[in-house]
Amino acid sequence: MTPGLMLLLVAMLAGCAVNRPTEGELPADRFSANAGQRAATLLVLLPGARDQGDGFVREGVVDLVRTERPNWDVVVVDAHMGYYRERSLVERLEQDIIEPAVDAGYAHIWLSGPSLGGFGSLLYLCEGDSTPITGVIALAPFLGGRSILADIERAGGPATWEAGAAGRDFEQAVWTCLRDGVSPQIWLGWGRSDRMDRGNRLLAELLPEERVLVIDGGHRWSTWRELWETLFERIPD
Repeated sequence: MTPGLMLLLVAMLAGCAVNRPTEGELPADRFSANAGQRAATLLVLLPGARDQGDGFVREGVVDLVRTERPNWDVVVVDAHMGYYRERSLVERLEQDIIEPAVDAGYAHIWLSGPSLGGFGSLLYLCEGDSTPITGVIALAPFLGGRSILADIERAGGPATWEAGAAGRDFEQAVWTCLRDGVSPQIWLGWGRSDRMDRGNRLLAELLPEERVLVIDGGHRWSTWRELWETLFERIPD
């Protein structure tokens, strides 16, 4: 990621995000489906810019996973803005979370998160080792500033877009990756009133219709909980 990533993310996502230092290892809280036993599937949750990971517990997302996917283990990762600023998110996620999960024997690994966490999940598919990843559930992910989104629209959509002068390097790289396709499944959801609607609608053009969900709501937890609940009903266990 380029230094422009930090500047743009701060401007668009983190007006009230706390400037927190990073740690040598990504902090994470683990929630097992069955005490003393490892499930076959692990869900890795990445927070939005305003949260420290605790929002997934406070807002009932972990309980929702236990209800909708009772055989999935969950790890909540405190991947805050500092890791994006340092451009270390992908490396830390790979070394501290994904590789240990593979070594532990998980057959399926999913990444998910709202807003910044959705962007981080997609970024990992594009810049990390996506081989062990089964899929991503991205809710209202940040997908770039107005310049690159307008450029994609002028090109007739992401499928026919080619990187040019518009947008920052990291935006071009992520959109090129998504345009060319990735092996893990991408499931996308957002609220119609969400400020990320423009970029999300463009990404939806690259995905099968059944993997896209748009509901009433905005950039908030109540909308995201409803999206997760409905998408869990659609996603094969």
